[in-house]
Amino acid sequence: MSETAPVASPASAGASDVPAVPLDPAAVVTPLPVFSSTTLEGEPVTQADYEGKPTIIWFWAPWCSVCRSEAPTLSKVASELGGSVDVVGVAALGSIDEMKTFVSDTGIENFTQLADPDAQVWGVFGVASQPAFAFISADGSIEIVQGSIDAQEILERAAALS
Repeated sequence: MSETAPVASPASAGASDVPAVPLDPAAVVTPLPVFSSTTLEGEPVTQADYEGKPTIIWFWAPWCSVCRSEAPTLSKVASELGGSVDVVGVAALGSIDEMKTFVSDTGIENFTQLADPDAQVWGVFGVASQPAFAFISADGSIEIVQGSIDAQEILERAAALS
């Protein structure tokens, strides 16, 4: 990706009516971009933790109503995948406390959640609003999908990552 789009703020977010569409095919990136973050519990995480592993990254914000309604789907998907594909949430544009409350309220404790309060991880993936997904294959190719998608589509995309 040659350029990072601006990140949506709570005031400008309107992702609920945005259909899920892949970004321009030129936005598919290889290799995995360099990033570092921490989990909501403060454990360090970098791209090296996911290199060579099929991974789904879900980009969300704690104030996003679409993300809130989508969260149980991601929890179900993570359980169904059973570790064959890593599922990771990247929360931005809120405080750590708001992120932790969202995780607790929506029951998504069963997969890793990264804190990205300033949307730096979002930026390296070119994500401009939420929800969004990065589907990362074992060979490091990435497809970014902007918008909400259902469990069946997530599982179909996950099956293609290995």
